[in-house]
Amino acid sequence: MKKALFAIAFVFAIFSASAKSFSLQVVQKNTPGDEVFDSSYVVEQAILDYFYDRGMIVSNGAVLVSKNDVAADKTEIRRSMIEAKIGSMDLFVKLELNYSVLDSANPTAVLLSNIKGADMEIVSLSQNKVIASGTFTPPATTDLNNNRLGVESFAKDIANEMQAQFAKKGGSI
Repeated sequence: MKKALFAIAFVFAIFSASAKSFSLQVVQKNTPGDEVFDSSYVVEQAILDYFYDRGMIVSNGAVLVSKNDVAADKTEIRRSMIEAKIGSMDLFVKLELNYSVLDSANPTAVLLSNIKGADMEIVSLSQNKVIASGTFTPPATTDLNNNRLGVESFAKDIANEMQAQFAKKGGSI
């Protein structure tokens, strides 16, 4: 029994020593006003849950609403990156959710049809450079997926790709 516990503790110690941590920053783009849409929260939570359920160290900043001002948006992202670095995170993930709500009957609802796509950048905080990026397009909407579950499924697809990128870059996340 002691040998089994020692082996488990050893594996955990090895995993913990090589595990990386990351901070997720969701940026909501192309939306009127400065209200954070529920879909943005759903995407953020689904991604955090995905990694948390796998025992990973994750954090996040409050969802940012793009001001459609490159300099202002860059300042906010930089502030989030500094907070992540102060919090001893290894990586910073910026996820821009691009909305298309002009023709939507309910733009603030958790509907997959309101999300046009997502752009991701993974930044190594120690190197201060982008180490991976990706663009995601939601699947075609149907009556079955144009809801919270469809948005969560899209977020899980993004999380799967994030994990693949982390693995390619040598992280154990």
